[in-house]
Amino acid sequence: MARRSPSGNLYVGLVAGCLILVGAALYLRDRGMLRLPQPAQKAPAQRAEDLAKKYPGAEVFSSPESTPPLDKKKR
Repeated sequence: MARRSPSGNLYVGLVAGCLILVGAALYLRDRGMLRLPQPAQKAPAQRAEDLAKKYPGAEVFSSPESTPPLDKKKR
């Protein structure tokens, strides 16, 4: 068996411990015992304003109904 230095043992122990903690947190989250904070959703009007500020030259539609209908004539 290969010998490890004390710092190598510490590294392996830290990695194993972190993996165990992450696994335990995921298990508890899936079971509903751990609730993580969720980011708040912005209102659609606020999102549209933010997008208009970020991309000033782009067209921003507030809903699918505001787009012009496609012409679907058969020839």
